[in-house]
Amino acid sequence: MPGYPFLAKTELDPEAIADHLRTNRAVGVPYTDEQIANAMADLKAQADPDNAGSDAFAKRYPKAVVRNFDGKGGAPTEMDALVAYLQMLGTLVDFKIYNEKANLR
Repeated sequence: MPGYPFLAKTELDPEAIADHLRTNRAVGVPYTDEQIANAMADLKAQADPDNAGSDAFAKRYPKAVVRNFDGKGGAPTEMDALVAYLQMLGTLVDFKIYNEKANLR
């Protein structure tokens, strides 16, 4: 797999996050109006919870883990967002209903 070093150098644009969510919603991702309205605040709360007031985020998403994972302050990069997304994917599986033999032939 090729490297993507530019991701670690490119800062996220918090102002654009709501537009990204609207675009995703247009293609079928079920984002709510509330999620889109709070997108920038939620991004900031997750990226720098010590300085961004993560209380409102924790109320909206009580199961979410909010902490500074890499210990760095400042603006998050696209790499930070990619890693956070990949880490979150595994939490979406409901193992109570998962059937490991469902697709075996």
